[in-house]
Amino acid sequence: MGIPISIGLRFSGELSQKIMKNLLPYQILKKSALKHFQQKVSDQEMMISKCTSFIKEVENGNLDTNLIDHTEDKTNPLAMALLSMRDKMKLINEEEQKRNWVTQGLAQFAEILRIQNEEIQEVADKILSSLVKYLNANQGAIFILNDDDSQNKFLELIGCYAYNKKKYLNKSIGLGEGLVGQAFLEKETVYLTEVPEDYVTITSGLGEALPKNILIVPLKINETVYGVLEIASFSLIEPYQLEFLEKLSESIASTFSNTKVTQRTKILLDETQQQAEELRAQEEEMRQNLEEMQSTQEELSRKNKEIEKSSAESKSILNGINATMATIEFTPEGNIISANENFLNTVKFSLHEIQGKHHQIFVPQEILESREYQSFWQKLASGTPTTGVFKRINSEGEMIWLNAIYNPIFDAEGKVTKVVKFATDVTHQQKLKAENEGIIQGINATMATIEFTPEGNIISANENFLNTVKFSLQEIQGKHHQIFVPQEILESKEYQSFWQQLAAGTPTSGVFKRKNSEGQYIWLNAIYNPIFDADGKVMKVVKLATDVTRQTELQPESLLG
Repeated sequence: MGIPISIGLRFSGELSQKIMKNLLPYQILKKSALKHFQQKVSDQEMMISKCTSFIKEVENGNLDTNLIDHTEDKTNPLAMALLSMRDKMKLINEEEQKRNWVTQGLAQFAEILRIQNEEIQEVADKILSSLVKYLNANQGAIFILNDDDSQNKFLELIGCYAYNKKKYLNKSIGLGEGLVGQAFLEKETVYLTEVPEDYVTITSGLGEALPKNILIVPLKINETVYGVLEIASFSLIEPYQLEFLEKLSESIASTFSNTKVTQRTKILLDETQQQAEELRAQEEEMRQNLEEMQSTQEELSRKNKEIEKSSAESKSILNGINATMATIEFTPEGNIISANENFLNTVKFSLHEIQGKHHQIFVPQEILESREYQSFWQKLASGTPTTGVFKRINSEGEMIWLNAIYNPIFDAEGKVTKVVKFATDVTHQQKLKAENEGIIQGINATMATIEFTPEGNIISANENFLNTVKFSLQEIQGKHHQIFVPQEILESKEYQSFWQQLAAGTPTSGVFKRKNSEGQYIWLNAIYNPIFDADGKVMKVVKLATDVTRQTELQPESLLG
């Protein structure tokens, strides 16, 4: 039994109401049939909503959007028609993108090829670096025909770019050799996919790279081939990319042809200019040669006179040195080569007795064993001169003192060839010096000594003097002599001129009343002796004194000093 329509039907939307109005006069539906019909209507509404959203996505440029979710949707004619429309639009869009890619690429490389003031090497580098990146390839190379020698033509690698870096290779390929040489002769594009590794290494011009796809395009214009472009990629090269490369190869060939002509013209022009310059230079050189030839005799004559003069001066200097100084020559190792008469007389040897022997024959044993002498000849052999007063022995075992310089002599290459020693015998002076030092040591041991500047300021004093005045050196150094002088002597006329006379070079001696650090009076039998420099100027005053306080306590005071 059927169910009344007013009770059993529940439709939604305007479509459901229209269907109800059309059905009311004709039939009565069962509840189950009505639910099935209602589901159909709902599915249609859902599909219409999906189609509306799909169309909006396509309008916004999203050509990858999908419409079909279930298997039953594939039977929907509207859905299938919309998907077909999307696929065609997608295909049209891809074709348009490819055309734009080709157009933009040709425009980009036309700008690169438009530069005319660069060398062919620089042009090739710019083309390769841009082309490998534009194609998303891995490697690229450009070979051009080198026909400088008509009997030996070959393809020369002028540019190689791989893995985002310029490669510096030196490679040439014979015409007909490998893929590159064959493509040049056949004037046809070669495209290989899935290339074996060993095959690429042997036949490709790209060295030992291991791509899977190789494309070799001849650079030709009107059947004239100027070179070869080689591209290697791990991904397939699409037909539209191949079309782009073949079009671009014509532009590259044209640029290389023009550049090559320009370079050859420039080379010829440079050669012509160079030849003209060389001719002018040769003319100028001939003119200068004539002038130089005229002055050569005068210059040679002048130089000969200078050489003769220099030789005479050198000879005079050597004669003077040999006449006044003792000289001896050694090898860099210290073996004796020769010696003049002055040296032989000084050491009391003959030349025959010392020639070829080592310098050690003149050196006392204690010096031979010293560290300084161990490195003595090493320093001289390295080119370091040595000067000083040296203690030596003569043939009789007597000690002698030589004021000398050991001077290394170098050859043209800066190598020490020998060592020359110039010396004077200062044995007598050294003995006097030793005697004087002994006297001074004796004075310091027995007398009180103190040194002053010419103005009377204290420089130094020995222990005897410091013990006498009961001061330390630190307490008096830099102070004036007045610290030892009683007040009544300081105020006397004699003391006012005391240091003036000493500064003028007049020595003063006598028994002088002084005071120590405790204020006690002491008496010193002393001499104030001015010391002169080489110019006769007083440079200091030395006081030598003995303590005579006990002997002079009952004698009248001296106001001097």
